Amino acid sequence: MKLCHHPFSVLLVLLLWVALPGCNQDKPIPPIERMSQYTTTKQYPGKVGDESLDDWKKHLKGIEVVQIKSTLDSKTEPALFYESKSSRKKPLLVLLHSWSSGYLQVPSIPFALWAEKYDWAFIQPNYRGVFETPEAMASDVAIQDIMDAVDYAMQHANVDSSRVYLVGSSGGAMTALVTASRHPDIWAGVAAWVPVFDIPEWFQFNLNYPHRHYNSQITAALGGEPLEGTPAEKEGKRRSPSTQLQQAKEVPIFLAHGINDLLVPPSHSIRAFNILANPADTISQEQMDYIVKEQAIPESLQGEASDPYFGPGDPEVVFSRKSDNVRLVLYVGVHDMAYNSTLLWLNDQQKKQPQPASPPQ
Repeated sequence: MKLCHHPFSVLLVLLLWVALPGCNQDKPIPPIERMSQYTTTKQYPGKVGDESLDDWKKHLKGIEVVQIKSTLDSKTEPALFYESKSSRKKPLLVLLHSWSSGYLQVPSIPFALWAEKYDWAFIQPNYRGVFETPEAMASDVAIQDIMDAVDYAMQHANVDSSRVYLVGSSGGAMTALVTASRHPDIWAGVAAWVPVFDIPEWFQFNLNYPHRHYNSQITAALGGEPLEGTPAEKEGKRRSPSTQLQQAKEVPIFLAHGINDLLVPPSHSIRAFNILANPADTISQEQMDYIVKEQAIPESLQGEASDPYFGPGDPEVVFSRKSDNVRLVLYVGVHDMAYNSTLLWLNDQQKKQPQPASPPQ
């Protein structure tokens, strides 16, 4: 009797087939639906800037800390990485921490839980941590860290290159817009909540709030106060979306801002929208000034107060406009970011794959 016909041998083969990676059938992906337990980062338990690896591991068993070597200065930076090990091609979600946090920022956890549920890969790079050193704050090495994180994820997961997404809020949103400007061919969708549009101008705005620590961080990162005509101002402009966002016109970009935001005024997102939108759809300076001063929508912009990606539990939309590849949403709220509307919009974005050239006739 041949060994392969022995019942024990058949059982052993079946067990190996189930145990070996790629041999077992991938778990089916459930239908996309809104997360009922999570709304916005402000509503997430704890503080927005909280960092804890224990919290991450408690919520997501497969999360790991990986070390990624920079291809620009050879420094090794950590990142949080999740990948299901399924055999199917999957979207990649790149999450950028905000201004005053690092890669262990806890309110990003719901994004990773979405990745787990729907079989996306997820990575949250450190990109030089808190924005208070010359290497941080959308520097060249910080932007390269993000791109190196994308490369790492693509090497360690079966990523669908037509569905690579970038998300950030505040300083992370600012950096997301700069990254989209520098590397527009990578991204299927970029979501930027309450972004800083221009670093030197925001420095001037913060002079009205001397208790804030942001200006000392900006000064440390830029090597001086970014006052008009200084090298620090020039460097601050170079790191800002304001000077390069036009390079991201072909990238689908989602901008969202609270009309009650006193930390970064909604004019920052509106100005970003105006660069990316069709000129006929831009928002005037007068309208922008009204929104910032009155924390309300002027009569001339009323009637566009719904958005298909916002629903129960999300902030109340007071203005939404899509133009070319950019969508702007203004909502009742402060410096915040909503999970469901971000992820539902991203889920609808996919890069068109280049068609193969027709053979010569």
